Amino acid sequence: MKEEGGLKGSSQFSRRGFLKIFSVSLAAISGLILGIPALDALISPALKSKLTSFSKAGKIASIPEGSPARLTVASSSKDAYLNDTEMHNVWAIKKSDSDIEVFSPICPHLGCSYNWNPQNNQFECPCHGSVFNENGKVVSGPAPRGLDTLPTKIEDGELYVEWEKYQLGVNKKIKI
Repeated sequence: MKEEGGLKGSSQFSRRGFLKIFSVSLAAISGLILGIPALDALISPALKSKLTSFSKAGKIASIPEGSPARLTVASSSKDAYLNDTEMHNVWAIKKSDSDIEVFSPICPHLGCSYNWNPQNNQFECPCHGSVFNENGKVVSGPAPRGLDTLPTKIEDGELYVEWEKYQLGVNKKIKI
């Protein structure tokens, strides 16, 4: 006596029953393999908290007091499985060993790199003529706001800076 898709006799499978179980198992395994990354891509952004990545900028003792110093910091980004590290020059002004202000090197007008002019005691953007004082305030030019400050922390005599980008051409500091 033959049973459709089930057991034949005592404990033998029919060919059709075997193929049915095999194809359902294969489909389930394939769905599981393909579904886990898709599910992770949908759910993980909501579960991940923002990781702040402070980068070591240098020893506080090596930063001159009262005059802007150019420091180099790294920023890391991760896109899927690709890790990328970029180096950025920032401007730091040390007021004391516990008070250091760090400016983004990007002019808030249109994104050009500005420089410190020691003869005039000011930051100057060569692209459109924006000028900023040593505290980052706009002195003249088309810049809609002062220089953008970056988050810092001091630990064990070292200065750490977190790289951030801000929207250009607007009068508010908006992180992007």
